[in-house]
Order: sequence, then structure tokens, then C-alpha cells
Amino acid sequence: MKLIKLGGSLITKKSGFMEADNETMDKLVEVIAKVWKDGIKDFILIHGVGSFGHPLATGFKITHDVRTPEERRSFAITHVTCTQLSALLVEKLAERGVPAISLPPLALGYQKDRRIAEFNHEIVMKFSEKNFLPVLYGDMLLDEEFGGSVCSGDQIISYLSKWADEVIFATDVDGVLVEGKVVEKITNENLEDVLKHVGESSATDVTGGMRGKLEEAIRSGKTTYVVNGRRPERVEALLRGEKTVCTEITP
Repeated sequence: MKLIKLGGSLITKKSGFMEADNETMDKLVEVIAKVWKDGIKDFILIHGVGSFGHPLATGFKITHDVRTPEERRSFAITHVTCTQLSALLVEKLAERGVPAISLPPLALGYQKDRRIAEFNHEIVMKFSEKNFLPVLYGDMLLDEEFGGSVCSGDQIISYLSKWADEVIFATDVDGVLVEGKVVEKITNENLEDVLKHVGESSATDVTGGMRGKLEEAIRSGKTTYVVNGRRPERVEALLRGEKTVCTEITP
């Protein structure tokens, strides 16, 4: 079982506001449909929400807690925009013959102190077993400590990785970069040195950016690949179990 994450920086225009990057999304969907039709179906798709989620969560000031009536309203609006992006992606997959099903994380679990406490992975796996393609995404979740909080697609990946063999992060860069060069392999031996060169996320990215992906990858304990999703042939290679230009993380 593979988990593949399509970054929000790929499928949306992060400098915009609720603006999908349809050109890149279409290319990635074509690749996914191609491997699906070739019988490679043992994977689950998770996507970021980019400009459909981050600016709203930041602008509404609900990245830390959700307690007031206005914050609950903002929580609901942010959730709706995330579902709109997922619906667009799922529609594109369905048009190409992939039986993709968007599963809202909001309805599957909740968090405690901004980390997943409970999550119904069984329904996700059941859809996969029945030859559907489950599609999850970054979303707002209830939070026992803060009323509600952001749950990134990266964190969902980390949680679901317990039932997976490999993880693929499709981003907008060739891999994890140090001084402009791709780090081909990251292990416990060079992790700390790499982290020194990987900065924090931008102000509007509420999910941790590349550093957050690295930290979730190490948490997962599974072999993880960071690949350039703007080169869809590389994503296809990893889905097929083939070598390509990327960073391999082996905790």
C-alpha cells in the first residue's frame, strides 16, 4: 500500500485566493488514471489545500483555537472551501475513469492538542479494498483542547502510514534541497544536518512546509519519497515502483 500526497502548492496557485492550478492538476490526474488503468490500484490519495485553506485559516485567525461563535463560523467556511477543492480533483479523476471518493477528514476523526487523537482509518481502507480510490485532504477537525484546529494532509499521511508500506510527497521542487542540490537519501545519520538547511514554512502555510513534511516522514517510520509533481513522469515512476529523481527518506 502506498500513500501519495499532492501538495497544495501543486494543485492550487498559493499566491492566489481559492485558485486551482488546473493545468498541473490535469497532468497529475492523467498519470494517476494511467497507472490505475494498468491495474496499479493499491494506493490512497491525500492532497493539500493550498490557497483554498491556508489563507482562510490564517485570515480567520483559527490556526490556534476555535471557541467563539464567529470562530466556529470561520471553521465551517474553511472546511467548505477545502471540500470544494477536493470535489474538483475527484471530478477530474472520475472523468478519466478512476472511481475516486472524497472522504472529508472532518467526519472521520478529531484532534487533541492539534494532533490526531482518533481517526476512522477502517472506512478509508474499506473503500480501497473495494477498488475505489479514497481521497483525503487537509481539513479543519474538532479538537478536545482548542475546540477546533487545522489537520494537515501531511499529518493524515503520518497517521495512515501505520497501514502503508511507502509514502510519496509530490511537491513543487525536485526533492529536499540543500544549497540548491537534491539530497538523494536522508537517514538518521544525516537528518539533523539536513534539517539545519530546511527553513520553516511561510506565514500563510499553516502546516509546516518542507520541514513539516520531513518531521512527519520521520514520525511515520516508513520509506518516504519527496518528488517534483511538476514532472508527472517522476510521480508515475514511483507509483510503479521505479527509480527516479527524488529524495528518499529512510528513517
